[in-house]
Amino acid sequence: MSSLPVELYTEIARYLDRSDLAALSASTQTLHALATPLLYRHIAFSNYASLEHFFSPFRHIAFREPSVGQLFSLLQTLGDCAADVARFVQHLELDWAGDNDKPTPIMSMLNSDLRRMSGLTYLFVNRLERFDCLFEDVTLPALRECHITHWGTLDRGFLARHPHLKRLSLAAWYSHPGPLRPPMPQGLECLRMSNARYALDLLKGLPHGKDAKLARIDLSVTGRRREQGVWSEILRLVQNSFPTLSQVNIVGGWYAMRIFQHARPTFGYATRACVSCCNPLESVSLSEVEVRDMFISVAPAYPSVRTLDLLSGIGGFGLSYRDIARLVQETDGFGHVELIIFEDGTAYSRNGNGDFELLPTRMDDYLQFPWKNL
Repeated sequence: MSSLPVELYTEIARYLDRSDLAALSASTQTLHALATPLLYRHIAFSNYASLEHFFSPFRHIAFREPSVGQLFSLLQTLGDCAADVARFVQHLELDWAGDNDKPTPIMSMLNSDLRRMSGLTYLFVNRLERFDCLFEDVTLPALRECHITHWGTLDRGFLARHPHLKRLSLAAWYSHPGPLRPPMPQGLECLRMSNARYALDLLKGLPHGKDAKLARIDLSVTGRRREQGVWSEILRLVQNSFPTLSQVNIVGGWYAMRIFQHARPTFGYATRACVSCCNPLESVSLSEVEVRDMFISVAPAYPSVRTLDLLSGIGGFGLSYRDIARLVQETDGFGHVELIIFEDGTAYSRNGNGDFELLPTRMDDYLQFPWKNL
């Protein structure tokens, strides 16, 4: 390798696994400088096995069912000021459910490490609801994509400090100190939220009309009665103020269906939409009559939709994919649908006769979030 030009070292190192990168990092000064940024650029730390499905295929440090000791060790390494490896982290996934562990030391270390991650572009944090204000006064200047499942980890100025965010998802809202302070990220292209009041405040703070940037929105409707009027206002705002939206996903099963029946929105610009075929008890599947009624209620809102993504509850669909495709075909408002994609990638395409037929390959172009349900 010493006979090769130095500029080729990085290209070769990209194909090495983690153990080889670690060996390079521990060898000569030149190879240490080359391997260390690659070794720490992507970190996925999870003690929850189901998250493994969402891990990126790129080379990264991945911990499967780790101990709290490993977490401390990782945070200590990232916090080493002399080594300064935190600045190399570009992609960070944390899914920690250490309910029996004292959160304070971990939170303090993680908060300190995050402040050093000047190159972080992707952040996913799940199930750290006990880490109140984990991101207090933290600024990540390169951050472009952020997925947080518990708002309690954020302080109210988080979005104002990250004006360059492009993709944002904020799930469980309980324990949050209050609405996030403006200004909101003006270049936001993809948004996913579940709390109606906070979603409305955020949407009002984004550019509207010809200045809008938002291309996709995912909203999860809940059964809270006090939010019903707010959801109707949100749908009117989405309908009238964001002509740039090509994908509008209003999920929540029966709850979403009732909002559609009440507000009667029309997203004429949306060419792709998602329908969640589940009832409030997600372990119970919908019958054919219930799925048909849901399609009939939702279809008028999407007169231009070409691609329909379908999600199920925990209990599954209850019907075969072919039967569901038949119901889509029989729904008048879905006459423009050309492609149906189920959550596992199974897809049905409309043929020349107007019937849906199973595609031989799975579709994986749907932008997945690290969790299905908000």
